[in-house]
Amino acid sequence: MKRLLLFPLAVILLLTLTVPAYASVELEAKVGEQIDVTMIFEEFNSTIYAMIKDEIENNETKIPDTIKKNLEKQNLTNVEYQWKPADFNDAENTITVSFSLSGSDILNFTFSTDTMRRTFHVRTDWRKFELNLTNNFSLDFTEYFGRPLSDWTLEDTPYLAYYYNYTGTVPLDPTCYFILPEEATEVHIADDLETIVFELPPPLGESLLNSPFLILGAIIVAITVSSLYRSVRKRKEQGPES
Repeated sequence: MKRLLLFPLAVILLLTLTVPAYASVELEAKVGEQIDVTMIFEEFNSTIYAMIKDEIENNETKIPDTIKKNLEKQNLTNVEYQWKPADFNDAENTITVSFSLSGSDILNFTFSTDTMRRTFHVRTDWRKFELNLTNNFSLDFTEYFGRPLSDWTLEDTPYLAYYYNYTGTVPLDPTCYFILPEEATEVHIADDLETIVFELPPPLGESLLNSPFLILGAIIVAITVSSLYRSVRKRKEQGPES
């Protein structure tokens, strides 16, 4: 009888040591000239927190390396990343990991000479990977965020973003955001359901260079300078005679 009572207690103890109850994982990808990624691991129990911290400290590029290897399996090799040191908040058992992704296999754009606008294509399938953080604990982002983007919510407050909150059976609260530039227009999902498409106006410099008012202004300045030059030269020529 004692063995029967001890077995459930042992299972509960094991779960409290290995499962981060009420913990949350947030993945935020801010789209610009590159994709700036921030991952926040919050409210993990002290045992799991210490194990994850030790793993990341010993292998700082573990997360982007995992993403890169996953993309290489799909022959997506034109990917670059920049890594920032992880931030550890021991008081709140919170870990923040930041890095950026770039390269034409992740983000590219086309330019229209008619509208002078850029159309961006942002691949998001890199979000689907499994991350083994310890020998006994891993995060399956394919399960959490693998639903096609058509199932995600396009929010416009406080910023324009595709958002998904996983509500499965795991004792976690995983959320993911793809935050788009404020000036993005014509936002939609490509037919592959994995690529976000949007348009941006040309940069200010290009707008000015292609502005008819700038050309008109340059012509006016050229005429004014030429007129002043002729006037000064005429005065010089008339000076000795007078």
